[in-house]
Amino acid sequence: MSKKLVNSLEFARKFTQVEDARVVADPGEITWNEESDFVVVGYGGAGVAAANQAADGGLEVIALDRCDGGGATKMNGGIMYFGGGTWVQKESGYDDTPEEMFIYLKRELRDAVTDETLRAFCESGPETIKWLEKHGVEFKASAYPTKTSYPSEGYYLYHPDNSLLKRFRTNRRPSPRGHKAVSEAKDAIGSGIGIFRPQEESAARAGVRVYGQCQVRQMIVDTKGAVVGLKARRVPVGTAAHAALVKAQQSMNKWLFVYPNSYPGGKIPYGIAKYYERKASRIEAEHGEDFFVRARKGVCLSSGGFIFNTEMLRHYAPTCADVATLGTPADDGSGILLGHSAGGVMTEMDEVSIWRHMSPPKSWPKNMIVNARGNRFVDEASYGADIGREMMKPESGGRAWLILDANMWKQANLDLKDKKLVTFQKLPPKASMLFGSKKAPTLEALCKKVGINHAGLLTTLETYRRAAAGEIADPFEKDSGDMVVPKDGPFYAVDVGVNTPLNPAYAITVGGLLVDEKSGLVMREDGTTIPGLYSAGRTAVGLCTRLYLSGLSASDCIFSGRRAGRHAADATIDHSPIHQGVSAVWPQEELVG
Repeated sequence: MSKKLVNSLEFARKFTQVEDARVVADPGEITWNEESDFVVVGYGGAGVAAANQAADGGLEVIALDRCDGGGATKMNGGIMYFGGGTWVQKESGYDDTPEEMFIYLKRELRDAVTDETLRAFCESGPETIKWLEKHGVEFKASAYPTKTSYPSEGYYLYHPDNSLLKRFRTNRRPSPRGHKAVSEAKDAIGSGIGIFRPQEESAARAGVRVYGQCQVRQMIVDTKGAVVGLKARRVPVGTAAHAALVKAQQSMNKWLFVYPNSYPGGKIPYGIAKYYERKASRIEAEHGEDFFVRARKGVCLSSGGFIFNTEMLRHYAPTCADVATLGTPADDGSGILLGHSAGGVMTEMDEVSIWRHMSPPKSWPKNMIVNARGNRFVDEASYGADIGREMMKPESGGRAWLILDANMWKQANLDLKDKKLVTFQKLPPKASMLFGSKKAPTLEALCKKVGINHAGLLTTLETYRRAAAGEIADPFEKDSGDMVVPKDGPFYAVDVGVNTPLNPAYAITVGGLLVDEKSGLVMREDGTTIPGLYSAGRTAVGLCTRLYLSGLSASDCIFSGRRAGRHAADATIDHSPIHQGVSAVWPQEELVG
């Protein structure tokens, strides 16, 4: 272990209650409370997939979760990004292929993973959908044909990416790859229960033992650096303290997601949620007991990212410290720091995916988005993470406005009357138009009201007009047929910046532990892997680290979770330390930092 890594571990301990790894010469030194082949830390989308895959391979599995399981997956929109010719695509009339999917994602995801891994992911879609169905997840073949941030009720397949945009067009018709799981949820928020609950029930039938209200604090390694188990803090089940802890956690989640704390009055429910969070922490501190779990074949860290750890976010991604968070309070970075404490490399920790969706209303993307200089910076019809990424660059600094003329203002209001829109698609843009916009009779007057450089806007407008007329190519490759030039006043500037109070752009962290892409084992700084330590989902670097597409995180959770479970259960692999790339026995003082 390098000195740099030891020093960063020393600093990282300030962010969570993660302790230094404990080194034991013999696992028998510890009195284990539980023992299993495979132990999952964080029982959300990645954790449940890892557990089911390991159980499919004949392993005995234990899962530990800070709360009751489900994580961010349970509260998301239930979308998974898969393709390559799934039965859902075929029955919906689309003939997607792994090669077409690879070509598209290669451009979008850049070097997030190797070509070999990306091809494996593209080829895995059809089989993965069938595997999920085997574990109870339901799908339907009904495709929404045009671009939207989320499919309307009755549709279970849609385009959750940029494949419909001009810059990605090929001779083949783009295939929708956003597969929505069937669930009882009435709105987008919470539809992820259709991904998690059936798998949770399948895992229970397979004998997976789940321990909720477990806060994992420490990794336990042998003198060769292999992970042999862990220590958690757990309030005994059946006690009054445990019942109080469960109640406090449930109250915390209830108040935290009433509505964004950036909304007027939002700090009140957020403050109540923080009160219950502190109460839960006090109960854990006063009544928690050490709970040691032995892992004979491996531990999988899959406890999410660190978007809810304000101090950690401020350190690694300071420009994103005030963005609206999407996830759960358990996304506090503890899983990443647990892996780091055992020698794992943390990387891409400054990567945060921020989503500024512009449709619906469907007319918004036809107009210009400009920054304070009056400059456009993106194709307005792009996927939300594209817009958010470009908006966060220094030239814009997270601030931007949508420019509408009188006709497009009226059209946008008509668009928002569509009864098929779900709540999150309708209310935030409506609130932005009512309370987050400025109106003026001329563009010059509008610029003065908002603080936009008028000369810059006029230059941008002329370029936009010429591109819309087909005289020149648009600098951002926007289709001229999707461009509406503002003409008739009054004119409006709608605040679509990252931190606009009534329509905030949400974010997740997408950096984490570096893993070997063939096995899912966590990597050390010297390029070797840590025997017995896997990571999956947003605890690890994965498919969506460079660019998020709707459903890509959920599909990456399933893909990477299955990879870890499959490798741990592979009887043809020698899982002993010497065959996992460990080249030396490290001194104990270096292992513990």
